[in-house]
Amino acid sequence: MILITSAAGGVGRPLVRDLSQRGLPVRAFVKNEQQARLVRNAGATEVVVGDLKRPGDLEAAVAGARQLYHAAPTQIIDEVPIARRLIAAAGENGVEHLLFHSVIHPEIPELTHHHQKLLVEGLLKESGLPVTVLRPSHYMQNYLDFWDLLQAGILTYPFSPDRIMGVVDVEDVAQAALEVLLAPESHLGQTYDLSTQALDRHQMARIWSRVLGHPVTAIRLPPDALNNPLAAAGALGPAVVRSLARTGLRSTPALARGLVRAPNARGVRGWPEDAREAYVRMLTYYDGHGLPPGDLTHLPALLGRAPTEYADFARREAAVRGAVR
Repeated sequence: MILITSAAGGVGRPLVRDLSQRGLPVRAFVKNEQQARLVRNAGATEVVVGDLKRPGDLEAAVAGARQLYHAAPTQIIDEVPIARRLIAAAGENGVEHLLFHSVIHPEIPELTHHHQKLLVEGLLKESGLPVTVLRPSHYMQNYLDFWDLLQAGILTYPFSPDRIMGVVDVEDVAQAALEVLLAPESHLGQTYDLSTQALDRHQMARIWSRVLGHPVTAIRLPPDALNNPLAAAGALGPAVVRSLARTGLRSTPALARGLVRAPNARGVRGWPEDAREAYVRMLTYYDGHGLPPGDLTHLPALLGRAPTEYADFARREAAVRGAVR
């Protein structure tokens, strides 16, 4: 049995799907019944509904598992207590392999969420458990949170479009995890950077312009837009005017949907206050520094093929949504 925590997440669900398609038994750990339905549809053999932070829930899910893939969601800031319980449960149950979903450049102290991953990596190394670590870059899928605005010609995010970001396709991350889980003995003790390429958002916008067949402009929202909607409105206003001037009324429905949904992208307004504060700090760091990729040789070696480039990702996602030029 392979246990996947955060199994309904961006990587978790395709990983459940891919493992199930290989005929492997998968136990999916999720937080509610809505997520349970998603992972059952993805092919999970068993589903455990619980809370990673609640003592007993994670331990019960680990019982009987041979391998673990552990990822904590962004809205959990203090990951160390969860990791300590996971390590204890894995040791007590004789888990043969633990694959940890970390993050690229966890050594950056200004990034609370990244630093938590580094602390967990240290605990896992000290534990003596058979461990492999994956460090994925910024997801290409993150920008799909603003799909309605993208359809109207606006590629936005709460940091500067001039900053270089290392990016990776979630589907490639899931496949890399699959390859490690299928042959754990080849990856014990290894740490892999999962990065595909480095782009700024202006370059992304040019790709989307070609894919969608209309001009797309990258704009900056203030990093604290979550806490200051008026600042976001001030940044979006000129872009909305330009969009309407280019497309007339055609973009109005998409603009309306996008402007309503953008302030709560990823459901951040429902996150705990400490998670929202850490998220704003992260975006503020990206606004000033970006986030370069890691070692670009690791991912193709794991996949056995070239990783998905941003242009291919954009074409695929546009086709899924019926928006190809």
